[in-house]
Amino acid sequence: MQSVDWLLWGMLVAAAACEFVGDLAFKWWAETDRWPALAAGLALYALALILFAHMLRRAELAVIFALWVGVAAVLVAVAGWLFFDEALSPRHICGLILVVGGVLLLQSGGAK
Repeated sequence: MQSVDWLLWGMLVAAAACEFVGDLAFKWWAETDRWPALAAGLALYALALILFAHMLRRAELAVIFALWVGVAAVLVAVAGWLFFDEALSPRHICGLILVVGGVLLLQSGGAK
């Protein structure tokens, strides 16, 4: 049995959170033209990319990227629906389920 790399998972959660909040800041900037929102979004994206680079020292690129983007995609889709009245149709939900399934398949690894 393989041990859990808690530092890797912590960095993944932090990077996904930074990207998620950064995406919301960009949307806020796009709708209100408030420049501090753009600055916050850029700073959060920069932090997320720094964390991503550190994660690559601990795991495979395909796995880390899929986990990071998959988590962010689901969170952003739900936030867009909740906070910005964006569509979340049954087709969107099916797509998000497929994203989660693909992430789980990649994360589960396999024979090396």
